[in-house]
Amino acid sequence: MRAFAYVIALFSSLLLIDPKIGLWRGLLWIPKLMMAALAPFTAVLGGISIILGILRRDKWTIAAGVWGTAVTLLHIRQVTTSRDDAFVRAFGPDWENRIPPNLRRQLTPTHWQIPGRDPGPGIIQCDIIYGTNVDTQAELPADILLPPEGIPHTGLALLFVHGGAWLYGQKNIQKYPLFNILSQQGHMIMDINYTLAPETGIMGMVSDVQQAILWLKQHAEEYDIRPDRIVLGGQSAGAHLSLLTAYSAHDPAMRSPNLHGDLSVRGVISYYGPTDMITMYDQMEARFGPYANKRVSLELQNLLEARGYKGKALVEGLPGFVGGTPAELPDIYRHISPMYYVGPHCPPTLLVHGTHDFLIDYHYSEQLYNALRLAGVPTVFITMPGCDHTFEAIFPRISPSSQTVAYYVERFLALMV
Repeated sequence: MRAFAYVIALFSSLLLIDPKIGLWRGLLWIPKLMMAALAPFTAVLGGISIILGILRRDKWTIAAGVWGTAVTLLHIRQVTTSRDDAFVRAFGPDWENRIPPNLRRQLTPTHWQIPGRDPGPGIIQCDIIYGTNVDTQAELPADILLPPEGIPHTGLALLFVHGGAWLYGQKNIQKYPLFNILSQQGHMIMDINYTLAPETGIMGMVSDVQQAILWLKQHAEEYDIRPDRIVLGGQSAGAHLSLLTAYSAHDPAMRSPNLHGDLSVRGVISYYGPTDMITMYDQMEARFGPYANKRVSLELQNLLEARGYKGKALVEGLPGFVGGTPAELPDIYRHISPMYYVGPHCPPTLLVHGTHDFLIDYHYSEQLYNALRLAGVPTVFITMPGCDHTFEAIFPRISPSSQTVAYYVERFLALMV
């Protein structure tokens, strides 16, 4: 029993650890994700350890149980604490009253509950072709989730762009309970595939997202949405593409010659998206560069390619598909960085980031937030203490951090209606 209590105490301690060494950050990534998502269960197990320690008069078991329970309860309290003040700063003290009353009554009432609600999907349409990639000429498919029959449409559409380091990942309209909740509230969700590196570059990916925006606007009447009520959102690389596309909507240099129409969007949501590609490259080199060598890189490349991934590009990182380092191509790196497009023209923005993100430091989202605020753009910045990269995707119906972020995504979208 003492060993069980020690294990609970040890694993709960991961919520407090934010190692500065890149190797340890990578090794602890999955365990930290699991602990953050399963914190409620760890707290219960810690409580059981305390009770058993008392019954057996084992002070060490009691101490370990108290530690594990205290750490996990502290984490739950930190991530579920109200972030309403962030909305007050962005939209004013009456921000809740700006949400249509009928929609306000449908919003999830609490930050967190076990299990989180999942009302089930609405009407799903799969593999709808919305365009073709400019480099490969391959068709671009998307999944669409519509409100169930009888649910009034709000006219708002969330265009979601998946993550995956620009190299892997794919659409899956049923991956998040949040999508189902949003459809029940009357929103439409469009989850797209976009062309991945090395088949195309960042500009080709941006063109894919732009085509999705134009396709949605062209089919607005068919899907009962408003062309001026499209919100872009994504995770990691998908968040980068969302921010870049939204902020550069009026820049002719970012538009493919064959695309015509209004590319502006109502808002944009970023889950831990890179904001400045130069600083991201520097950060990656500082954290992981010392541990790279040719033999390990070659083995990793072969392993990834055997599993169907673009091993060479992933091992080489950004230079592998950008074409070089920031020192060699500074203008290109700035050209694909959302930070360099910040201005009063940018749409309202929601930035979400874990403070222990091992890939993309949350301070970069903070810098974007400060720049947007200086430009007068309504911006909400939500940090999740102790949470790591992709935290919202792990057991979302249990995870306090995932549900809390979903709570505020609902409200941000409601404000965009």
